[in-house]
Amino acid sequence: MNQKLQKLGDAYRAEKDVGVERSELPDLEDSNVREALAEQYLTVGLARAGIIEWEGIFEADADQPAPVTDEKIDELFGAYWVIAETFRQQYTGMRELLEAEKNARGLVSGGTSETGQDIAATAPNKAEPAPKGKKAKQASDAPITSTA
Repeated sequence: MNQKLQKLGDAYRAEKDVGVERSELPDLEDSNVREALAEQYLTVGLARAGIIEWEGIFEADADQPAPVTDEKIDELFGAYWVIAETFRQQYTGMRELLEAEKNARGLVSGGTSETGQDIAATAPNKAEPAPKGKKAKQASDAPITSTA
Protein backbone atom coordinates (compact mmCIF):
# COMPACT_ATOMS: atom_id res chain seq x y z
CA MET A 1 0.00 0.00 0.00
CA ASN A 2 2.70 2.46 0.99
CA GLN A 3 4.80 1.62 -2.06
CA LYS A 4 1.86 2.22 -4.41
CA LEU A 5 1.08 5.53 -2.75
CA GLN A 6 4.75 6.52 -2.89
CA LYS A 7 4.98 5.75 -6.63
CA LEU A 8 1.75 7.59 -7.32
CA GLY A 9 2.99 10.57 -5.28
CA ASP A 10 6.29 10.62 -7.17
CA ALA A 11 4.49 10.56 -10.52
CA TYR A 12 2.10 13.31 -9.37
CA ARG A 13 4.96 15.56 -8.21
CA ALA A 14 6.90 14.93 -11.43
CA GLU A 15 3.90 16.08 -13.48
CA LYS A 16 3.44 19.14 -11.27
CA ASP A 17 7.14 20.01 -11.65
CA VAL A 18 6.91 20.08 -15.46
CA GLY A 19 3.67 22.10 -15.37
CA VAL A 20 1.04 19.51 -16.31
CA GLU A 21 -2.31 21.08 -15.42
CA ARG A 22 -4.77 18.33 -16.36
CA SER A 23 -3.29 15.17 -15.00
CA GLU A 24 -4.76 11.69 -15.36
CA LEU A 25 -3.53 11.03 -11.83
CA PRO A 26 -5.70 11.57 -8.74
CA ASP A 27 -5.26 14.86 -6.86
CA LEU A 28 -3.00 13.75 -4.02
CA GLU A 29 -3.08 17.19 -2.46
CA ASP A 30 -6.67 16.42 -1.38
CA SER A 31 -6.58 14.54 1.94
CA ASN A 32 -9.89 12.76 1.18
CA VAL A 33 -8.45 11.42 -2.07
CA ARG A 34 -5.30 10.22 -0.28
CA GLU A 35 -7.34 8.46 2.42
CA ALA A 36 -9.60 6.79 -0.15
CA LEU A 37 -6.59 5.56 -2.15
CA ALA A 38 -4.89 4.27 1.00
CA GLU A 39 -8.05 2.37 1.97
CA GLN A 40 -8.39 0.97 -1.55
CA TYR A 41 -4.76 -0.19 -1.64
CA LEU A 42 -5.04 -1.68 1.85
CA THR A 43 -8.19 -3.61 0.94
CA VAL A 44 -6.61 -5.01 -2.22
CA GLY A 45 -3.46 -5.92 -0.28
CA LEU A 46 -5.50 -7.75 2.37
CA ALA A 47 -7.40 -9.59 -0.36
CA ARG A 48 -4.21 -10.62 -2.13
CA ALA A 49 -2.82 -11.96 1.14
CA GLY A 50 -6.03 -13.52 2.45
CA ILE A 51 -8.01 -14.98 -0.46
CA ILE A 52 -6.80 -18.46 -1.32
CA GLU A 53 -9.92 -19.64 -3.15
CA TRP A 54 -13.35 -18.32 -4.04
CA GLU A 55 -16.73 -19.46 -5.30
CA GLY A 56 -19.04 -17.77 -7.76
CA ILE A 57 -16.38 -15.65 -9.48
CA PHE A 58 -16.32 -16.42 -13.18
CA GLU A 59 -14.31 -15.25 -16.16
CA ALA A 60 -15.96 -12.31 -17.92
CA ASP A 61 -15.99 -13.96 -21.35
CA ALA A 62 -16.58 -17.59 -20.33
CA ASP A 63 -18.71 -19.68 -18.03
CA GLN A 64 -15.78 -21.05 -16.07
CA PRO A 65 -14.46 -20.13 -12.61
CA ALA A 66 -11.82 -17.42 -12.55
CA PRO A 67 -8.47 -18.38 -10.99
CA VAL A 68 -7.45 -16.58 -7.82
CA THR A 69 -4.62 -14.32 -8.97
CA ASP A 70 -3.52 -10.81 -8.03
CA GLU A 71 -4.75 -9.57 -11.40
CA LYS A 72 -8.21 -11.14 -10.95
CA ILE A 73 -8.52 -9.69 -7.44
CA ASP A 74 -7.58 -6.25 -8.80
CA GLU A 75 -10.08 -6.67 -11.63
CA LEU A 76 -12.91 -7.77 -9.33
CA PHE A 77 -12.34 -5.10 -6.69
CA GLY A 78 -11.80 -2.40 -9.32
CA ALA A 79 -15.04 -3.22 -11.12
CA TYR A 80 -17.18 -3.86 -8.02
CA TRP A 81 -16.06 -1.68 -5.15
CA VAL A 82 -19.04 -2.81 -3.04
CA ILE A 83 -17.54 -6.33 -3.05
CA ALA A 84 -14.20 -4.90 -1.96
CA GLU A 85 -15.80 -2.89 0.84
CA THR A 86 -17.81 -5.90 2.06
CA PHE A 87 -14.64 -8.00 2.01
CA ARG A 88 -12.73 -5.41 4.04
CA GLN A 89 -15.49 -5.10 6.63
CA GLN A 90 -15.74 -8.86 7.07
CA TYR A 91 -11.98 -9.47 6.98
CA THR A 92 -11.13 -6.78 9.52
CA GLY A 93 -14.41 -6.96 11.45
CA MET A 94 -13.27 -9.82 13.67
CA ARG A 95 -10.20 -7.86 14.75
CA GLU A 96 -12.36 -4.85 15.54
CA LEU A 97 -14.68 -7.04 17.63
CA LEU A 98 -11.72 -8.49 19.51
CA GLU A 99 -10.40 -5.00 20.19
CA ALA A 100 -13.81 -3.96 21.51
CA GLU A 101 -13.93 -7.02 23.79
CA LYS A 102 -10.78 -6.02 25.65
CA ASN A 103 -12.83 -3.87 28.03
CA ALA A 104 -10.25 -1.08 27.88
CA ARG A 105 -7.40 -3.41 28.80
CA GLY A 106 -4.53 -3.65 26.41
CA LEU A 107 -0.86 -3.00 26.03
CA VAL A 108 0.53 0.29 27.19
CA SER A 109 3.37 2.06 25.46
CA GLY A 110 5.91 0.54 27.85
CA GLY A 111 4.92 -2.93 26.63
CA THR A 112 3.31 -4.17 29.82
CA SER A 113 -0.34 -4.94 30.32
CA GLU A 114 -2.52 -2.20 31.67
CA THR A 115 -3.62 -2.60 35.23
CA GLY A 116 -7.20 -2.19 36.27
CA GLN A 117 -8.66 -0.87 39.49
CA ASP A 118 -7.46 -2.82 42.56
CA ILE A 119 -10.49 -4.63 43.95
CA ALA A 120 -8.76 -7.14 46.27
CA ALA A 121 -8.99 -6.67 50.02
CA THR A 122 -5.80 -5.57 51.71
CA ALA A 123 -3.98 -8.40 53.49
CA PRO A 124 -3.42 -8.01 57.24
CA ASN A 125 0.01 -6.75 58.26
CA LYS A 126 0.73 -9.51 60.77
CA ALA A 127 -0.40 -13.04 60.22
CA GLU A 128 -0.57 -15.67 62.97
CA PRO A 129 1.88 -18.53 62.50
CA ALA A 130 0.40 -21.87 61.56
CA PRO A 131 -0.19 -24.20 64.52
CA LYS A 132 2.51 -26.77 65.15
CA GLY A 133 1.44 -30.23 64.14
CA LYS A 134 2.61 -33.68 65.04
CA LYS A 135 5.95 -34.85 63.85
CA ALA A 136 5.58 -36.72 60.58
CA LYS A 137 6.35 -40.42 60.70
CA GLN A 138 9.24 -41.70 58.70
CA ALA A 139 9.88 -45.07 57.13
CA SER A 140 12.48 -45.84 59.76
CA ASP A 141 9.78 -45.51 62.46
CA ALA A 142 7.83 -48.46 61.03
CA PRO A 143 7.71 -51.65 63.14
CA ILE A 144 9.96 -54.47 62.03
CA THR A 145 8.28 -57.82 61.60
CA SER A 146 9.65 -61.19 60.69
CA THR A 147 8.32 -63.00 57.65
CA ALA A 148 9.95 -66.35 58.43
